[in-house]
Amino acid sequence: MVETPLLQVQDLTIANAAQNSEPLVEEVSFELAAGQRLGLIGKSGCGKSLTCHAITGALRAPLEATRGSIHFQGKDLLQMQHAEKQRIRGTGIFCIFQSPSSALHPSLTVERQLLETANNVSLLGQDAHNAICQALEAVSLPKHCLKQYPNALSGGMKQRVMMAMALILKPTILIADEPTTGLDVITEHETLQALDVVRQETGSALLFVSHDLRIVRQTCTSVLVMDAGRIVDACDLNQPVAPDCHRATAEITRAMERLQL
Repeated sequence: MVETPLLQVQDLTIANAAQNSEPLVEEVSFELAAGQRLGLIGKSGCGKSLTCHAITGALRAPLEATRGSIHFQGKDLLQMQHAEKQRIRGTGIFCIFQSPSSALHPSLTVERQLLETANNVSLLGQDAHNAICQALEAVSLPKHCLKQYPNALSGGMKQRVMMAMALILKPTILIADEPTTGLDVITEHETLQALDVVRQETGSALLFVSHDLRIVRQTCTSVLVMDAGRIVDACDLNQPVAPDCHRATAEITRAMERLQL
């Protein structure tokens, strides 16, 4: 018996509903299975983040999914009521966005935000405290961060706060949308290490979004290539890139090879 994928995106099209313009994402289809580590790569502006926003319900008007479906564990996220979507966020699908500041409340301490995260999965009192301490240790964040507000943390530390939240919530699917953008190489390495800890400890399937094939190779086993709003190629990262690959795949591969010279 064939197991149904956790996530099935079918013919997803995203457009500006207020304008009669070309779609920004068009007929995107892919699947994510339990335990899979799938990369989604492409140049900036090709539609990667918009695809993630559609999956997580974070598309902002006037942008909307005008066609297609996004099934999570057999249920179409695009047809769900708001309350049901809210229940899925976090424990079902958790997203670490490119800008963690947008996901952290600026007026609440890290401790308060992690406590609220723990309460969402019915962890209270000492159980919540223990879960928070274990999560901080797992992502290599010092405990003094708990008393700080997000604006006192570096970009890499904010990303690791988000990963600590994921460790507490134990989502079925973890989406990492350009989590290393703007980080120096040392912080990038620490962030990817923390992400790997989260994936291993939660057992989450991973959708890793990046423009950097070098990083995707470290994190994923397979990759989809996106160009101008469409999925144009699929690659097994354990195999050499095929000579007849799409132009976008060849450009990304050549760019990575030049950086490694």
